[in-house]
Amino acid sequence: MVYLYKLSALYSTLLKFIGYERGISRFIDRLDLDCPKNLRVLDVGCGSGIVGLQFLERFPGATLLATDIEPNFLKATLATARDRNIDGSRVAVGISDVSEPDRVTLLDGRTVVLDDQSFDIVTVGGVMGYSKDQRKTLRALLRLIRPGGYLIDLEMSESPSGKFVATTYKCRTIPLEAMRALIEEAGHRVAIVPFTMSNFPANLTRIGIVAKVSRTEDRTNFGQAPAALQTAPPYGAQSDFDYST
Repeated sequence: MVYLYKLSALYSTLLKFIGYERGISRFIDRLDLDCPKNLRVLDVGCGSGIVGLQFLERFPGATLLATDIEPNFLKATLATARDRNIDGSRVAVGISDVSEPDRVTLLDGRTVVLDDQSFDIVTVGGVMGYSKDQRKTLRALLRLIRPGGYLIDLEMSESPSGKFVATTYKCRTIPLEAMRALIEEAGHRVAIVPFTMSNFPANLTRIGIVAKVSRTEDRTNFGQAPAALQTAPPYGAQSDFDYST
């Protein structure tokens, strides 16, 4: 099935047909996010755009930069936006390798380096395993997020079906707890959020890693969370997110 990555239109149609797109959308809708009206979203490894575009539908003032290493997926994202009647001026696309998520080549050929703290939400889904250095990529993604913003990683789960699909697509991801530790070491709060049956069939292979980027005053000079945060419940464990189905 790996060849489907080259056939963006077929891939997008398949995800919609099996209900995968609906499952992902329901998961994102569950998240209780505190965002400005004119938020900026970066969707890394956007595929057919179903994740990033979901935020544009949820937040009418949002804009999106969608990146992927496959140009065909950028075209698919723009087509999906048109199908959803999303104003094209709200969507920009560019080619980027997840190993260097801050370097983007726009469709006009210009290469830009994204500024630190320039996005309110950075989302990534099932592509971390393609990075040459996942720890470096994770730190780069966190740097791109403004204080108070969110990293939302719809990661391959460690369930048997999740591992099977990851292996099939040659996606080798570091353990979820290693990702959690890296985010917490940077001084941010993080929750590993399970998918439920309402997210079927995405719940068979995906799990959410949701982090809120702390403000500078909430961290020590070494980037570690102060004791008050270290002993607090994980972000999202109580009232931060609504886990209801």
